[in-house]
Amino acid sequence: MLLTICLSFALFGYGQNKLIGKVLDFNNKPVAKAKIYLDSIYSKVVTNKNGDFEVLIPAKVSTINVYSDEYGLLSSKFNNEDKMSFVYLETDKSKKTKKGNDVSLVYSKSEDKYVAKSKSNSTTNDKTNYNTIYDMIRGRVAGVTVSRDNRITIQGVSSINFISEPLFVLDGVIVSNIDYIIPNNVKSIRVLKGAEASYYGSQGSSGVIVITTIK
Repeated sequence: MLLTICLSFALFGYGQNKLIGKVLDFNNKPVAKAKIYLDSIYSKVVTNKNGDFEVLIPAKVSTINVYSDEYGLLSSKFNNEDKMSFVYLETDKSKKTKKGNDVSLVYSKSEDKYVAKSKSNSTTNDKTNYNTIYDMIRGRVAGVTVSRDNRITIQGVSSINFISEPLFVLDGVIVSNIDYIIPNNVKSIRVLKGAEASYYGSQGSSGVIVITTIK
């Protein structure tokens, strides 16, 4: 039994890197309470009063994002480093969103990086460009690939059941398809994988897409 427990801990730790980092402002002063995102997933790690953070990085994470309510978003490609530093430029302060709002990280093709958007301040204009929910996911959700025939796969997920498509959860209910969802009715879209998706058991082995609509 002891051997089994030891092996379990060893397997759990395999494929994870410990990243130590520091976040500074344009005056070289530490930025506290900045949130650390692994790709588009919040790691639940924040910087301390000295601007330092320490986070475990699962395999296949490609981008480290740092979000501060005061200064906005910084993004950097992750290449298995042990240490990373993030420094805000003075102009980054203009990118901040209203404090206390939920922040969603989405990939911007025009800027070729992740950008922060406030969920509570999303406007209708942000959604009118999308004819279907698949167009919306293709254009706004990071780490997700949508094929021409609207098949969805979450990047960096290998399914134990060889199921390529993720599990869809609409307003807390598991659904078999999302064809009928109108983009203008969507409040937020979240992508879960790894430990977060394990809440749904084997059904979430290919990842989970959680869609919340405006009620």
